[in-house]
Amino acid sequence: MRKLSRTAATLTAALALGTGGMLAAPAATAAPAAPAAECGVRPHDGRLWCGNGAPVILRYGTLLDSPVSGQLQTSFSYFLCWSTGQQHGGGNSTWYYTDADWGDPGYVPAQYVYTPSWFDANPSAYGLRHC
Repeated sequence: MRKLSRTAATLTAALALGTGGMLAAPAATAAPAAPAAECGVRPHDGRLWCGNGAPVILRYGTLLDSPVSGQLQTSFSYFLCWSTGQQHGGGNSTWYYTDADWGDPGYVPAQYVYTPSWFDANPSAYGLRHC
């Protein structure tokens, strides 16, 4: 068995005291949160769960100059349905409808939802209903 250096022994003792006698695993070995990597329609609720570029403005309609209805402040959200609207910076005309974290529900252009372009081409093919 190798002897611990004085610094390592002190660090080990400090970790043990700070965690009720249990040694904590280094933070670098902790598994990343699973939801951040997920993007898809969940069969049990029919919603698209996906990351987004929060904070994101929601609009009452599917036009870039439609009045603001609310805002997504969380970077992982659900989307209830999709609609076709004005073409946006994402290079398509797909808009997703969701409940706001602040304000009223509304539409967000697909460019702010981390969906792949093949999904945006026809979200209904992957289980998301059309609004």
